[in-house]
Amino acid sequence: MRFDLHIHTHHSPDSLMSPADIIQAAQRRGLDGVAITDHNTLEGALEVGAVAPLPVILGEEIKTTEGEIIGLFLTRTIPPRLSPEETVAAIREQGGIVYVPHPFDHYRREAMGRRTLERIIDRIDAIEVFNARVVIPQDNALARKVAEVHGLAMGAGSDAHTPYEIGRAYVEIDRFHNAVSFLAALRQGRVVGELSTPFIHAYTTLVKLCRPVAGRCARAFR
Repeated sequence: MRFDLHIHTHHSPDSLMSPADIIQAAQRRGLDGVAITDHNTLEGALEVGAVAPLPVILGEEIKTTEGEIIGLFLTRTIPPRLSPEETVAAIREQGGIVYVPHPFDHYRREAMGRRTLERIIDRIDAIEVFNARVVIPQDNALARKVAEVHGLAMGAGSDAHTPYEIGRAYVEIDRFHNAVSFLAALRQGRVVGELSTPFIHAYTTLVKLCRPVAGRCARAFR
């Protein structure tokens, strides 16, 4: 199964994608499933999961006091600005997967640094070793190296904020039925990906600054 593990909906302040946009793009790109991981809310994942004809993992990209952590297989929103340890505990309380996105990314203030990652490494289930929005390929390579050294599962995602990006990075994994079997499948999975154009960051900046104006341009990225 091909799963893109990092996608944002219009519930994120820097994306305008509707559930229909995501479903159509995922099917067009040959994906078998997606993880919806909006910033600090589960609402987008619940919205897509309610209508999608393909499997949807309910996730949230949570801003902690020291970088972002994704919780997968969540049932309710986890508030932002907790410590990494508190955020991990909140994910665990829901039986979710602790997944660290784009660590070491030089161009993101929200990226978790190495010192923080090493401090909580024993509490992490998986690391995103290929993020299609990363500008410097070596940042992805370092994430993979850390995952390998610590024996962690390796994930990948487009970090899509536009339909154009969906499916540019994904994992190929066996079928799963819950969080436990997903993690087992991810450990045996294969990472596939190609980087998106760096200019896509300009679009998401525009969305944050002026959503109505960006909305008129959204179809150019479908």
